Amino acid sequence: MHSKALSAAKLNFRNMKLATIITGITVLAMLVQELVYIILAENGNYAGWESNPVGIGNYFYLLVILAAIFIPLQNFRKMVNLGAKRKDFFLGCAVNYVILAAGASLVSIVLYYTFEQFMLNYHAEGVLNVLPVFGWAANGPIVAFFQQFAFLLLFSSFIHTLAAAQDKWYGWVADAVIVVILSVFIPIEPLRMALVWFFNMIIFQSAPLQILCCLVLAIVIYSLNKPILARKVI
Repeated sequence: MHSKALSAAKLNFRNMKLATIITGITVLAMLVQELVYIILAENGNYAGWESNPVGIGNYFYLLVILAAIFIPLQNFRKMVNLGAKRKDFFLGCAVNYVILAAGASLVSIVLYYTFEQFMLNYHAEGVLNVLPVFGWAANGPIVAFFQQFAFLLLFSSFIHTLAAAQDKWYGWVADAVIVVILSVFIPIEPLRMALVWFFNMIIFQSAPLQILCCLVLAIVIYSLNKPILARKVI
């Protein structure tokens, strides 16, 4: 890949302080809460026994989401003013999201099979995690990693593209279309079934098909950023 694109990716990571801080504070707060439950339980007070907390690993999704919002909204004009080309920004962001999706997926997998399994001893209702909820855990950690990675890559591509278009009329149209889809498709059964089919395809399908669908959609959606970036005013 072009060295300037990699430089753009590095600059994006350096300018992700706010996203990193917010994610770090959230994860730390949840971790402290879980440690308090452990201490209380070890002293005979099962205050968190009936709780059903979200797995710590899932909070790293927040970093991917925030990055996909802040990067297009805050970094584009700064980097172009510093001499980066639009193509470099486009390719650099793609590198960012691949790394972020892989990193968040890996951390989530590791925590699910270690810390979150340990925490089952302190929560009678279990710990909520997308891996078993989406059925990915049943395929083993390696396949689950790629399923989660593909889903997060699709998710980040969608959020990035939507955020990048917000200063143009077509961004507002996209917002309106999403609202219409949710408000119209959900109440009407045939349309609701189409929506269910779509989510089944990107989440609950067999692992190879789910991964392929997510990756193809991620590439298609992210490609929309080329014309969006070309029309952005500096």
